Amino acid sequence: MLSKILDIRHLGYFARLANFLMVPIMYVVSGTFREKPQRTHAWDVQRLAEDEARRLSQAQMVFHRADRGAIARPRRWSIGFHVTIWRGWRKYVVLSPNRNGGWYIGWVAHDKAGEVGISRILLSGPVRMLLGPNDVSFFGVNMSGFQIPICQIGEGRIGDRGPHSKVPLC
Repeated sequence: MLSKILDIRHLGYFARLANFLMVPIMYVVSGTFREKPQRTHAWDVQRLAEDEARRLSQAQMVFHRADRGAIARPRRWSIGFHVTIWRGWRKYVVLSPNRNGGWYIGWVAHDKAGEVGISRILLSGPVRMLLGPNDVSFFGVNMSGFQIPICQIGEGRIGDRGPHSKVPLC
C-alpha cells in the first residue's frame, strides 16, 4: 500500500543552473569520462523531518551493507566522498522502482547521525547510488510524495565501465 511521505520541493532555477554548470567538474573529479558523473549536490537534497522519516516502510526499501574501505564523511557539507580521484567513494548499487513514472531516490543512513534525505532530482528509470562507510537503506518516492517499492538490479565500481556505467549517479 502506498504511504504519503512528503511534499518534495522542486528545484529552483539557480539550483538547476548550478547542477548544469557542475557537470564538467563532476566528470573530472570522478576520474572518468566514460561514465555518467554524480548528479546530486548538497543544494539538491531535502532532509526529512522525524515524522516524515517515521512514515517510511522498511518493506519497500533496499538495505545495503557499508563499503568498509570507503573514507568517512566528516561533515554533511564535505565534498571528499564525491571526489573519486582523491579516494572518494567508488562502490555503488543500482536501484530501480517497481513501476514506471517519475520518482525520487532517498536514503536512511545507519550511523550515529541517522541522516534521512532525498534527492530532489527527478528520475525516470534506474539510478546508481554510492556506498559509504556505513550501512544504508534506500527508498523511492513518486512525484505525488508516496513511497514506492524499489529493488536492486546491480552493483559496480566507478571506473569499471560496467553495464550500469551510463545509469545516472545520484
